[in-house]
Amino acid sequence: MSERLRQRVSVVTSALVFGLVSLACGADTGSGRSTFQAWAGGAATATGAPLTFGNEAGWSITLSRATVTLGPVYLNVQPPLRVGGWLDWLVRPAFAQAHLDEGRVVGEVLGQVSFSALSGELVPFPVAGTLAQEEVRTAEVWFYPSPGRAADSTEIDTVALDVAGEARRDGLSLAFAGQLRLDADWLSAQAEGTRGSASITEIRQVRGVAASFFPDEGGHLELRLDITRLFRGANFASLEDNPPDVDGVRTLSQAPETRDQVMSNLYQGLREANGTYSVSWVSP
Repeated sequence: MSERLRQRVSVVTSALVFGLVSLACGADTGSGRSTFQAWAGGAATATGAPLTFGNEAGWSITLSRATVTLGPVYLNVQPPLRVGGWLDWLVRPAFAQAHLDEGRVVGEVLGQVSFSALSGELVPFPVAGTLAQEEVRTAEVWFYPSPGRAADSTEIDTVALDVAGEARRDGLSLAFAGQLRLDADWLSAQAEGTRGSASITEIRQVRGVAASFFPDEGGHLELRLDITRLFRGANFASLEDNPPDVDGVRTLSQAPETRDQVMSNLYQGLREANGTYSVSWVSP
């Protein structure tokens, strides 16, 4: 692992903060626990160079920056409710949440890590994980606030996703950049108390990431994020209303009154359990 990537790791200064989160979600790894190392990175095929790909809206997108900060991560015995495909959109969030609440957490990595999703080189979490030797069926990826901030803080400065690049279609070229924070901006469209509304802590949890492994001692966990999934339906024509800066770059906006369609797609993709994330166990 290069020193440059090690320096990107966001070292967690207070394990107590994440320990409280673990207790709050009912984590129970039982007796006979063992420790393991966890790593995170972009798709295995990513080279670290700018990434060019097409999306479903016909845009050719070149990403020059895609930094992700996530953690903690939990491992659950409950199988995923969803199997991917168009049926995903028919499952109510509340029903999916109730399904996963029936599970049991048997492993956890109580730390945060930052990595470039343009690189397949894995970055280690700054703390070891703990687990019980039981079959894991799903993982949970949390975008927790920085150490010292409560899980229910609505105003945070933690950037979950920082992207920059250029999109081209039909002779139109648009440079863009933006930062996504999972804060109160994403609660504005949900009337409190209505069906399907989510709390601030729930929008920071990606639950039901498909996994299927029995962790053996001495192995390690690998978590990968496919950044192209976040741009699947992004229509960059919506950015024509965003004024460019002096360099011609249009800033993505998540504020409710100015939110653009591209930022909405990034938010949806970041919280999509299957397709965006893959989790595997590597034996020694």
